[in-house]
Amino acid sequence: MRYVILLISAYYLFTLFEKPEVDYTYNQEEVDVLALAPPNYQLYEYMKMYSDEYDIPFDFALNCAYQETGYLGKFDFRYRPFTDRLRKSYADAFGPLQVRVPTANEMWKNRTITENDLAYDIKLNVISSFRYKQYLFRIYKDWTKVYSVYNQGWKGSDHINSYAKNITGYSNT
Repeated sequence: MRYVILLISAYYLFTLFEKPEVDYTYNQEEVDVLALAPPNYQLYEYMKMYSDEYDIPFDFALNCAYQETGYLGKFDFRYRPFTDRLRKSYADAFGPLQVRVPTANEMWKNRTITENDLAYDIKLNVISSFRYKQYLFRIYKDWTKVYSVYNQGWKGSDHINSYAKNITGYSNT
């Protein structure tokens, strides 16, 4: 009797469960291999890639990441942007470049951005930050003011702070 049950079970397993149709074709545009890399490498490569696209000086982008979350570059393997200390600032800004949710939503008209999007999606965080900086640069035409406003909000347009000076290397001498 035991063998009959085993034979019937095997029959059902092989005949009733069809193999699913799987598409094994590779579409390079849909796969973001960079997203599988460590966060320190992702941040560097996304900033490099999008600094050209959004006309943000790359050294300013690196300096901003350092000022915001202590990022030391591509080979900073101790960099952990997803820990609570770096994930969210006291000003409710999120992710490696510390972008606020309302600011990001202004930069993405066709999408709603959440705290988790900004905190855990490095690519989205970089693009949101760069879109905002590009928007500010169109207004002020001065990178020091852009970073001052980026850090302080609109009051930064009247008062250039040390954050902006450190990023752009500004000196009034």
